[in-house]
Amino acid sequence: MSRQGETRPRTLENVRAFWESEAAQIGGSPEVTIRDFYFRIHELHTLLPLVPRCARLLDAGCGTGFGTLLLAGRSHYTLGVDYSPTMVAWARRLLTDPAHRSRVSRALSPLWELPPAADGGIEFAEADVLTLSPAGPPFDVITAQRLLINLPTFEDQLAALRRLRSFAGDEGLLVLGETSLQGYARTDAYRARFGLPPLERYWHNLYVDEERLAEWPRAGWRVEVVLGFDTYALLSKVVYPAACGPQGCAFLSGANAAAMEIACLFRTRAAAGELGDERLLRLYLDRVGLYDRAAADALARWADRHARALPPWDGLGNQRLILARPCAVAAG
Repeated sequence: MSRQGETRPRTLENVRAFWESEAAQIGGSPEVTIRDFYFRIHELHTLLPLVPRCARLLDAGCGTGFGTLLLAGRSHYTLGVDYSPTMVAWARRLLTDPAHRSRVSRALSPLWELPPAADGGIEFAEADVLTLSPAGPPFDVITAQRLLINLPTFEDQLAALRRLRSFAGDEGLLVLGETSLQGYARTDAYRARFGLPPLERYWHNLYVDEERLAEWPRAGWRVEVVLGFDTYALLSKVVYPAACGPQGCAFLSGANAAAMEIACLFRTRAAAGELGDERLLRLYLDRVGLYDRAAADALARWADRHARALPPWDGLGNQRLILARPCAVAAG
């Protein structure tokens, strides 16, 4: 895909131009904002129940809008904003183009169907989160997926958080899906045990430093909960490439579809509980076999060698869901 192998200075202008280029090239695909589409499905499956029903919801950095439309089912009025005009144009097509909406809806099945296009409670607008000034009352819920990591400095990330705080209600909720610096390091170290290379990094991303979440009160937010995706990371980022070889893996593979299905049942190692590693892997192999027999056979051979002695995988994965509440702005 177009982002692979690029290196440019990470500036606001370059990152914005990058996303506009992505939207122009592959904006009709649900993969445009994140290549690992099955993880995105798993993330939404986890995120949606965390969003309370509310009057007003803002989805900042909405991309091409399919996540916004799913979130709209939780709110009377939903606003999706993105600084890429082409992303916003694709998002608006979800409201006006039945054929496009049907294609995206099929990609999301069987978990969801997109809401009716005629729902007047959904709007999309072109806007930069650093200068955004939406009209109307405060928002009850603000969501974003990988918004902060597309800002070039930590101070820019804090500036965006301050801006979001300025139009959040005092009892509001912030739900962010972000990529973690520490999550990358932890996952790379685990992958190395099985001879796998580090996960790819992208020039346009400044990954969220979990050690600096304690500084978010400077922007008026206090982090309450950080959730991970251990199971998907184990199956998709370790077991699958270790068994089939990194070059033989694809984001849109049956093995990743199966990883998403199992992870939606058991998001973390703790959630798997007494199931245990061997039975978890057996469930995974059974699901992969429905999609790709050759991959399932390779995975079975790998599991025979490793399933009984997997190192602990709590906290595996580079993606996080961060839930925060408004607080008094701290000095610093």
